[in-house]
Amino acid sequence: MAFFSFFCGHRRHLSCSFAALLATLTMAIAATSRAQDVGRLYATKPPPGYALIRVVAAPDSALLRIQVNSADLQINEASGASFYRAVPGDQPLNLSVDGSTISKVIVPGAEAYLTLVISKTNLAWSVQSIDEGQNSSDGLKAKLRFFNLVPGCTAKLKIADGPTIFQQTQFASVQSRTINPVTAKLEGSCGEANAALTLPQLRAGDYYSIFLRKDSERLRLTGQLDETEPYRER
Repeated sequence: MAFFSFFCGHRRHLSCSFAALLATLTMAIAATSRAQDVGRLYATKPPPGYALIRVVAAPDSALLRIQVNSADLQINEASGASFYRAVPGDQPLNLSVDGSTISKVIVPGAEAYLTLVISKTNLAWSVQSIDEGQNSSDGLKAKLRFFNLVPGCTAKLKIADGPTIFQQTQFASVQSRTINPVTAKLEGSCGEANAALTLPQLRAGDYYSIFLRKDSERLRLTGQLDETEPYRER
């Protein structure tokens, strides 16, 4: 308040009011940002023994109705992926697409993180399970995960006109590494084909997943900030 007293003593009332309003807005934005951080950090978590799973849909499947244990799971149309959802560990999942149950048995281990990739082969839906391992956080850096979802492809991810980040990434697998929080234009490739994605400004402690996929015409590189649904009993 001492600053405002000094400022008001040397400027017209309108300037003082504008400065006060600007400061109020700045504090409100900062408070909102802190509240969002606290909300993400202290979101309701599942009991011990649960697993976290998410679903990634084929490029032409993002608008289908996907259910996990009879509860709808929302797929982000832009990224093709859902948020993580807590499910009981060591129990078979009931996964269905548009009412058709996927017959392959998926049993997430307790405390596991799984990405489930659904696609249609002929007339039947199938699922690939990618075990991400245990999550660990570096509070000073961000973490990238690169998923290769293109059958028959050994993929690479690099900074456009720059160094390679991940190479020799096999189909239905993930590679990860910590990075300094920066923005960059990335390029994913399979052989001669490639696709681009601009990495958003990440913050220390963020996790960001990048998915290399292929529709009927071309490669697609999409990304999503990793988030978990607040836990609730279903």
